[in-house]
Amino acid sequence: MGSITPTSPLPPTKVLQLRAGRVIKNQFNIPNLNSAIFKVALPPKPVYLGPLGLTGDAQGAPTHGGPEKAFMHYASAHYQHWKRELPESEKLLRYGGFGENLLTSPDDGYNEHTVCVGDIFEIGENGVRIQVTQPRQPCLKLNHRFEVRDMALRAQNNNMTGWHHRILVPGFIRPGDEMRLIERINPEWCLSRVQHYMYVERENMDVMKELLELDGLGEETRGIFRLRVQKGIYRDEDDRLVGNQETFLLKWSKYKLLEKRKETEKISSFVFSAVEPAESPIKVMPGAHVRVKLGPASGSLVRAYSVVEGDSNTFTLGIAHDANSRGGSKFMHEQLKIGDELIFSKMASDFPLRANDECDEHIFIAGGVGITAFLASARSLKEQEKAFKLYYATKCEDDIALKNILKTLGDSVELCVSENGSRIDIGEVLGKAKERTQIYVCGPDRLLNAVRETAKVIGFPEHKISSEAFAVSTSGDPFTVEIGTQDKKLQVKEEESLLDVLRSAGFDVASSCEVGNCGTCRIGVRKGRVEHRGTGLLDDEKNGMMLSCVSRGVGTLVLDL
Repeated sequence: MGSITPTSPLPPTKVLQLRAGRVIKNQFNIPNLNSAIFKVALPPKPVYLGPLGLTGDAQGAPTHGGPEKAFMHYASAHYQHWKRELPESEKLLRYGGFGENLLTSPDDGYNEHTVCVGDIFEIGENGVRIQVTQPRQPCLKLNHRFEVRDMALRAQNNNMTGWHHRILVPGFIRPGDEMRLIERINPEWCLSRVQHYMYVERENMDVMKELLELDGLGEETRGIFRLRVQKGIYRDEDDRLVGNQETFLLKWSKYKLLEKRKETEKISSFVFSAVEPAESPIKVMPGAHVRVKLGPASGSLVRAYSVVEGDSNTFTLGIAHDANSRGGSKFMHEQLKIGDELIFSKMASDFPLRANDECDEHIFIAGGVGITAFLASARSLKEQEKAFKLYYATKCEDDIALKNILKTLGDSVELCVSENGSRIDIGEVLGKAKERTQIYVCGPDRLLNAVRETAKVIGFPEHKISSEAFAVSTSGDPFTVEIGTQDKKLQVKEEESLLDVLRSAGFDVASSCEVGNCGTCRIGVRKGRVEHRGTGLLDDEKNGMMLSCVSRGVGTLVLDL
C-alpha cells in the first residue's frame, strides 16, 4: 500500500469529462454478470447531477450506485502509471476505463493521498455540491475490463481505486466547469489512510472504532469496520477481487515458447506451453485461434493466429514472416527466443465447421499460410470419420508447411503445386460439390477472389462458402463518425481503426479475430459510404452494416450503436 499521510487542501481543477453508461447484461460473456463499467463521455453541454448520479447513468449491481455512490471520480494521472506497468493493455488504458463518471485535469494533484473522506466540492456556477464518501472498492470487473488477471488487486494495493461522492446540492454541470474544494472536515483521513485499515492493518480496533464515528464516511465502508468491531467478522476479499469459477478471468494466461521450427522459407511453427497448466486442458477445436500480446519490444501489439494442433496447455501455431508485417510476424520470427514468455487469450473459434445437420461434406481450399486455419478442423473430421477434402495450393514443394500434420490426414489431402503443374481447378471443385457441401477458403486475396468470382459465374450459392483472410490492411484515409443516438462526433485517423476509436470513447464493441474474418465486431450504419474490407459480412449484410475492425468510412458515417 502507498503512503497514508494526507497532504494540504487541494487547488481548484477543471472538469475534463463527464461520463455515463448503460447496463450490459452478461458483460464479458459471463452469464449473469451485468455491468455498466463502459461509460461514454457526454457531450460538452449541461447535464443534471441528481441524488442518484448523472442523468443517463446506470449501475449493473445492487451494491453499485445509490445515494452514497452516486458519482465516481478517478485520478486521470493514474493512467500513465498503468500504461508503464501494463504495456500489453495500453489500448484499453484510456480515460474512462475504470468506469468513472468524473475526470479532471491530470496535473491537479487529486488522488487517494490528497482527497479526504468528507471533502465537499462545488462544481460550476450553479451551486452544485458533492461530498466524498469512501474509496471505491475495486472488483473483478476490472480484471476483465483490462484483461489483466489481478487488476483489481493491483488497483487496491497501489491506492489507485477512485472514490465515490454523495450529492449534497443537485443541479446542472458540464465539461469545462471549475471544481473547487470548499470544506474539509476530516483533514487527517485521506482515502489511502482509510484503505490502509480496510486492507492492511485490519485488526487495529482502536482505529476501527474511530472510523465508525467518522463524519461523512459512506455506510458501506462503515459497515465493514462495524462487523469487525462488533462481531469480529472479516469479509473474504477474494469474492470481490477474483470471484468464482464462472467469473474468474481465464482469458489471458502466460505461455512459454518450447519449440520454434522453420517449416518453409517464410513459415515457422511455434510450440507454446502454459506456465500454469490446467488439470483438464481443453482440446483445440475446429477453427480455433488465439490472440497474443506481443509486449513492449514489438510496440505492445495484439495479434490473432490460428492454432493447428494441441490443447489449452500446449499448442502449436503456424506463422508466416510477412514482409509487410505491422510488427507481429516480424517479432515472432526475429526476436522471440526459446524460453520467452508471452500472454495469450483463451482459445476461441471464429471459423467453425458447419453443423452436421446442415452439411454432409466439407471442402477446404488453402493457400500459403492459410493452411493453418484448417488443420484442426480436418483432424477433427477425420477423428469423426466425416467426409472432407483439403486442397493445399503452393508454388513449389519447398513451400509446403506442417508436413507432419498433413501426413496424418492421408488421402483426404491434395497438394496443388504450381511448379509441378498441379494447380487447383476451382471451377471443377465447386462444380462437383453436392447440395449439402460446404466450401471453406483461407489464403491470399487472389485465392479468395478467384473462388468468389468462379462461384458467381457458375451460380454456386454464396452462403455455402466460408472464407477467411490471414491479413488485411486497416489504415486508410481519415473519416468522421457520428453516433446516431447521441450528439457525438469521433475522428478516425488514417492509422487508427474504427474499433479502437469506439472503444477509446467508451463504447463496448465486441471483437474476436480483428482481421475482418469473424464478423463479431459488426456495427450498424444508418447513413454514409463504407469502404468494406474483410470477409465477415455477406454481400446482402453490407447494406447497413460494417466491420469496425478493418472497414473504413468515406467522409462521414452515422452509426447505429
